[in-house]
Amino acid sequence: MKKILLPTDFSKNSVNAIRYATKLFANVPCTFYVLNVFRIPHLTNEELLDQNISNLTLVEDEMYDASRQELENLLKEIPQNDKHIFEALSDYNLLSLAVKEVVDTKDVELIVMGTKGATGAKEIFLGSNASDVIMKNTCHVIAVPEYSDFKPPKEIVFPTDFQINYELKDLAPLLSLAEMQGAMLRIVHFTDKDELDEIQHQNKNILDSFLINVDHTYHFLTMDDFEDGINCFIQSRGTIDMIAIIARHYNFFERLFFKPKVKALSFHSKVPLFVIHQLTD
Repeated sequence: MKKILLPTDFSKNSVNAIRYATKLFANVPCTFYVLNVFRIPHLTNEELLDQNISNLTLVEDEMYDASRQELENLLKEIPQNDKHIFEALSDYNLLSLAVKEVVDTKDVELIVMGTKGATGAKEIFLGSNASDVIMKNTCHVIAVPEYSDFKPPKEIVFPTDFQINYELKDLAPLLSLAEMQGAMLRIVHFTDKDELDEIQHQNKNILDSFLINVDHTYHFLTMDDFEDGINCFIQSRGTIDMIAIIARHYNFFERLFFKPKVKALSFHSKVPLFVIHQLTD
């Protein structure tokens, strides 16, 4: 049975991500762990000194009860599926720490979470919560944008510079999803060179051997700006349902998602991002 973690703060975008996950894996036996993380609002040292410890404990207990009630109400709204089991979890903690604990103790293999994305040039593209979960955990993550309506992923973009010597276990989550959905992989390489070097050719051949059972196409685009390139590619096709990226590929990953952005990356408003972490032995 597949084990999937669904963090929620009961916002519209987090609930949308839950619905996305249940539809994406509608035909797969799954246990979904629906996690709400809460904390007492920040108090200064002086305010802490003024508070009685018992009062703080009471507030925490009240927040826990409210969290459990909200989770119960949320689960009632999720359409029933005989293949799906839901377990509600509440935790007084930091989100990234709470997520890591659930991933470790429940042997979770995938996190699906919502993200509002940036609303201004000073904000990080994915939002701090999604960024923390992706960067501080080794579990695969599907980040679902706020305005993303569920569409079965029939075309998945997989950008690569062919510098990574992929192993089958690294690509297994992507291949499994593509085979399950009957999806086409669009493998995109952005370059300012005329051809691949020897190492890139070797890595491409290895990648080819892994994709024998998955429909795929290669696209070589002469662009040296990754952000602009992926944006243009997705907009030009108009049929892309998901972006998949290997988290180790930080020269792509950090540039795209973890620096303040001024450019309008419009495709991100609707296209979910599948972040795959390379497994260590």
